[in-house]
Amino acid sequence: MKKIVLFIICIVGSSFVFSQEFQWKSRPNEFQQLEFRNDSVFALKSILDVHTGEITKLPYPIVFIHGLNSSSEIWNTFTNFLDSQYDVTYGGRFDFCLNADSDNATANTLFYPTPNADLIGFESNVTVGDYYYINFNVNPNGSVGTNVLSNQAAVAKQGKAIQKAIQRILELTNKEKVVLVGHSMGGLCAREYIQNNQNWQLDNQHHVAKLLSVGTPHGGSNASDTNLGIFIGVDTRSEAIRDLKQTYYYSEDAGRYLFGGLEVNDSNNMNEHLLNPDFYTIDVNCNQTIGDNIVGINQKPIDNYIDFSSVIGRITGGTTDGVVAEPQSLLQNYYPTLSFPNKVFYFNSTFNFVQNHTELTGEKYQLMQGLDEPNAKELAYKLNLNTTYTAFPTIQVNTANPDVDFYTFYADENADYMINISDVTTQNFSVELIDESGNTVFTSTSSTSIFSQFQALTIGTYYLKITVNNVTNTSYLNPYHMLLTKSLGIDDVNSQNNVRVYPNPTSNLLTISDDSFIDAEIYDFSGRKIFQTKIENQQINIEFLPKGVYFIELKNAEKTTTIKFIKE
Repeated sequence: MKKIVLFIICIVGSSFVFSQEFQWKSRPNEFQQLEFRNDSVFALKSILDVHTGEITKLPYPIVFIHGLNSSSEIWNTFTNFLDSQYDVTYGGRFDFCLNADSDNATANTLFYPTPNADLIGFESNVTVGDYYYINFNVNPNGSVGTNVLSNQAAVAKQGKAIQKAIQRILELTNKEKVVLVGHSMGGLCAREYIQNNQNWQLDNQHHVAKLLSVGTPHGGSNASDTNLGIFIGVDTRSEAIRDLKQTYYYSEDAGRYLFGGLEVNDSNNMNEHLLNPDFYTIDVNCNQTIGDNIVGINQKPIDNYIDFSSVIGRITGGTTDGVVAEPQSLLQNYYPTLSFPNKVFYFNSTFNFVQNHTELTGEKYQLMQGLDEPNAKELAYKLNLNTTYTAFPTIQVNTANPDVDFYTFYADENADYMINISDVTTQNFSVELIDESGNTVFTSTSSTSIFSQFQALTIGTYYLKITVNNVTNTSYLNPYHMLLTKSLGIDDVNSQNNVRVYPNPTSNLLTISDDSFIDAEIYDFSGRKIFQTKIENQQINIEFLPKGVYFIELKNAEKTTTIKFIKE
């Protein structure tokens, strides 16, 4: 059992306020693999069900968060597409019960094993991966398929829970940041984590590179007022419905979680149900006291150095997805001065009521647009040396604009570095390298699908700007790849021995200009020998090699020479 013990100590005067312990709770193995729904049992997505190729292909792992009265399985359509199209790796699912004491009338953000804690994180089969699930559809015993309103719990609880998942993901992947993708209320869950530093990691950083909100009611949704909540199985007295309210139905005052105000329930405050009992609890911040003056999530500052984007649904060209009205979906309506504006992508459908809202999690084109890499240097994704990354050309803003992606890397010594970009299907792109001061080191345009350049760099941070032109609405299906390495200091042509290889680049046959060489060894850019052969008729067939940059070492009894070449 992996046990994480965390003690948080606050000093007021000379007294200690509180300390808390966190521990993942064990459970039967079948609870990780099955969902129990009414009298039926359903198999859940498993890390054993998908092909695992390279360990990771993305700069940062993606964390998928579901919405109200839902589960992580709502993401399966999209992630199954990621698995098959890009051969990325599913890292597993993190299960949390958010009403572990089964008492709807009380709320707290305490974790198991603290007595009466509302939050339990269960041990799960997780591994190094490109993406992960967060699941709140969980019972107090760890089984999936909640009957205690865990997936209708307060957003304050959700933000505390994903803190633990992100901590574990950062440990597993050894990455510096994550990308959060939240559907509906899941987007507010992500914001609850980002906008409250008490939810952050032990180094007092949130480690979020990007937030993609999908049909998220940033300004609330009153959909439950029309009995829609009951129609889709929502308990309209739940903590989640309370937190999602734009305004309360009868008192007409602003929703406390979103816009702040006193935790008071009377005819003028937080009054949703005139004749029936109101919410089970009005403890919005879940601190076990009532009557606090809540600071709404839309009143709190937000980190401007996160790459924000949104996918929004429209029914028959209107301004709603059936659950969330468009004005409330637009993050920029609540944060109009973001340094890097929220990017918005629309999914349009014919009239289908609630279905548009729920369909958003499977709309791969818009989701891939929303997941696009940052288009600003300040938001750049970090790349490590000697790692091949996958990236996606997508239409951004409109078809007239190219797709601009920014990455950053650190040169740890004064040396020659190799920048290799391959598989750009438009065969019309440019690469610009920028130093830490904003000066351009080089700019180059490629008319082929591959680009390689050696560059002498001094120690420091650099930014790589890749601009892909002529992007279409299917370009995302064909990712490009990046590889950064330190150069071995070998020229394309070995001038000392007056030897060259051609054509260079090539896709199949490599010809050697000197007929005296007998043996050849081919090395990848990290210096690993991957092939050796006899040379026949001054040619070597390299058709089997993956696209990339290689070195060929040519030998005879008298001399050895090494030359760089590119396989297209």
